[in-house]
Amino acid sequence: MATVYLAGPEVFFDTATRESITQQKKALLNRFGLEGLAPTDNDPELSGTDGEQAATIYQSNRALMGRCDAIIANLTPFRGPSADAGTIFEVGYMIARGRAAAGFTVCSTPYHDRVRRGETTDDNGAAIEPFGLGDNLMIDCGLIARGGDLFRGSRPYEPGGFRPSESFDRDAFGQAVESIRAQLSRQTHERLTGRATPGHPADT
Repeated sequence: MATVYLAGPEVFFDTATRESITQQKKALLNRFGLEGLAPTDNDPELSGTDGEQAATIYQSNRALMGRCDAIIANLTPFRGPSADAGTIFEVGYMIARGRAAAGFTVCSTPYHDRVRRGETTDDNGAAIEPFGLGDNLMIDCGLIARGGDLFRGSRPYEPGGFRPSESFDRDAFGQAVESIRAQLSRQTHERLTGRATPGHPADT
């Protein structure tokens, strides 16, 4: 059974909300013959300084990603107009390893409008990407180049952000699952035939 790393800000949510979202994700994946693995499935023994404990968590999460065939990332805006920084790193890491990748967000508002609606620069005079994407272009375009996408929900963005209980969209996640299934199927075909599917990237 192919395994999917479940990245996202859920690790910071209260236990009840986090477990509810995680179980919904795993159940949907299991329905399609996929196994979801979340960072909270790790149980590293933390000791030493704060820096040493942080390094243990990093190594534990990286090892879990190393076991997975794909990543689905919750890229819902978190503590600001963009996605959780750690989740973004994990997306880039998995794409660089040639893994299947897709993301989802509950938010329908484009990134540039979340930063400053109707403006081309932010409060500090720095340019705002005007492309109408779900987040920074390196995230959206990286997922698309890998064969996936950033699937959006229907909630408009508010400056206060989204509460943990608002940070999961079953339909958008379902689209991400379908994307992962298609990518894994394509990768299997390419391994068996030794030929890349036209219009799609080969594993690197």
